[in-house]
Amino acid sequence: MIKGMTLYYVSRIIITAIFAALLYFTGMLLWQVLLVGGVILALFLWAPHSGRYAIHPEFGITALRRDERSQSINDQAARIAFIVSMLFSGGILVSLGLMGVTSIPIALVMLVPAVGALSYFISDLWFRRSQQ
Repeated sequence: MIKGMTLYYVSRIIITAIFAALLYFTGMLLWQVLLVGGVILALFLWAPHSGRYAIHPEFGITALRRDERSQSINDQAARIAFIVSMLFSGGILVSLGLMGVTSIPIALVMLVPAVGALSYFISDLWFRRSQQ
């Protein structure tokens, strides 16, 4: 744990508990709530150590800030994800059009945001590792 970040950690535990309670009261099973809550809490605890943020303990619950490097990497990764998503969508349309298919299966349409998210995380990781 990073010194001086107690307020940040406590606030993230409270946010996770509220979100988990909301999931439970909307009908999710207890083991699923605990699993999702545990993953969310782990991500909150990992964030200060991830290298994505500049850490300013003096700001309390908003101790994590983006610096210029992090913002630049985020912008580059988002552009790449958008381009990959659009190329993937175009590839689906062209390939199905050439095959004479008149309706697009929803399973292929659902792949577009998944491919975009995957390309975002891969390019973000690539830029963070290569620009150190």
